[in-house]
Amino acid sequence: MKNVVKKTVVLMSVIFAQSSFGQAIFQGYDMAVSNPAGVVAAMDRFMASPTAQAFTGSVFLYQYIANGESEATHNILVVHNSPEEFNQSLAAQATSLDSALFLTEMNQAAQVVNTNIGQILASSGTPVTSPNRAGMWYFLSVEDPAAYASAWTAMAEANQESGQAFLSSSIADGENPTTHIAVNWFSSPGEALMNQPQTYNGWERFSSSVRDIRTIEGTAMVQLVKSWTSQ
Repeated sequence: MKNVVKKTVVLMSVIFAQSSFGQAIFQGYDMAVSNPAGVVAAMDRFMASPTAQAFTGSVFLYQYIANGESEATHNILVVHNSPEEFNQSLAAQATSLDSALFLTEMNQAAQVVNTNIGQILASSGTPVTSPNRAGMWYFLSVEDPAAYASAWTAMAEANQESGQAFLSSSIADGENPTTHIAVNWFSSPGEALMNQPQTYNGWERFSSSVRDIRTIEGTAMVQLVKSWTSQ
């Protein structure tokens, strides 16, 4: 469980156009933070730098409310609109003094405990724009991705009023067996607790149809601290 819940998933509190989902790439950084204010200050400075101003994606800082045995207290999620933009960002940061200063400041306030990368596959529901929004992250091992995506989409479409839902692939995450991440977003942690999937329309049908093709490897709850989105 310790390695499984060291995720960043998730991934997906960004609101994209439907056509861009198949292209969006995310990077996640789980961190054990000793100085939360220092992390926010370092991220503010970096996002105001020339290097970050050329970045065309979005960055999110989350605090873990619950994530099992993981020592991570926070998660940084970086979302790139396409593989091409991901490549450009990596190249720019590799030689950037802004990036070097940011890493120095972050190392003084936090320790990275896990990194991962994946791709956003689909979204459903009403965008959640609350500055205090909370997410439930479900880390899954899926044996039949096409069948699972079909079942997930059917249930998500039957629950359009229950927050916003995302499905993504987990492409690289060390020894973690997770292949997919499902995320449900709500306006607050309390709303997330009161709207578990078992209360959704079509849950029994969904659960029965995916029982033999997916394993839930772990779960976590997060709350948004701050976000930075390119203009």
